[in-house]
Amino acid sequence: MTDAELAQTVRDAVDRLNAALAEAAQHNLSVTLRTTAHQTAGGVEQVVVEPRILKQL
Repeated sequence: MTDAELAQTVRDAVDRLNAALAEAAQHNLSVTLRTTAHQTAGGVEQVVVEPRILKQL
């Protein structure tokens, strides 16, 4: 995969995430995203996103 293809893949994933967050908001769901960074065995930093989803009353 080239750098340009990888960049487009990331952009597409962010677009899908934004659409999902907008739909969740329409259904009164509160979504909080927390990011953490981990170091892989190869020494490369890997960012992990953990969602917390709650129903708003």
